[in-house]
Amino acid sequence: MYHGIASTSMPFPEGREIGAELYDVTSDNFKAQIQWLKDQGYTAKLIEELSPGQGKTVIITFDDGEMSDFIHAFPVLKKLGWKAYFFIIVKRIGQKGYMGWEELKELTQAGMVIGSHGLSHEILTNLLDSQMEEELLASKKNLENNLNIKVDKLSIPRGFCNDKIIEAAHRLGYSQPVFISEKPEFLKTPCLSRIAIKSNWSLKRFEKAVCGQTPWIEKTGDILKKILKTIFRESGYNWIRSQLIRLIK
Repeated sequence: MYHGIASTSMPFPEGREIGAELYDVTSDNFKAQIQWLKDQGYTAKLIEELSPGQGKTVIITFDDGEMSDFIHAFPVLKKLGWKAYFFIIVKRIGQKGYMGWEELKELTQAGMVIGSHGLSHEILTNLLDSQMEEELLASKKNLENNLNIKVDKLSIPRGFCNDKIIEAAHRLGYSQPVFISEKPEFLKTPCLSRIAIKSNWSLKRFEKAVCGQTPWIEKTGDILKKILKTIFRESGYNWIRSQLIRLIK
């Protein structure tokens, strides 16, 4: 799971959520990671293309729909003939630093999949049921109407999810699996967890992630994060996280 692709020539959008920069992989690092995958015999495919015995395969996704993904990541994938999912925050389409309809159309024409990342990137578990369903349905219809394609892939915004949200997504026309960042332990409905690629990762750390290895210090941090989420729930955890990031800055 990628977000923004950083470079000196491509400024990031203003007003992003606090902590977004933690996932800004540089253009050089992105190219190195893709090259490593290629050198190791991996290919990137869509879920629908997966089949037993086809060799090393990865699924690549991009959340938020930032223009840097189109400028820096798309040409690298296109050159290799690799496909990926681009999950779009619909209300940010065409805003400064985000892809517009022309870029999204070009992605679909190249075989990339456009999916929803919500209407406005709200934490869905904080919303009323009617608001949550509006975030899911309005984003889907908006993408479908403007791109003239079927949109049935969803990436849960901000990572907070429960069974009710995934069940609502399926009811509103999204297919299995729904993509999330990290599956909560209590979640029973099938979904697809992803590896969030971090801005400070070396190539060695990336290699470990692909091989399913996590350094002990990160495991400790993950345990602490789960405890905080359990105690303080979505809003409380999000506030604590934002304050810590401000202090580090």
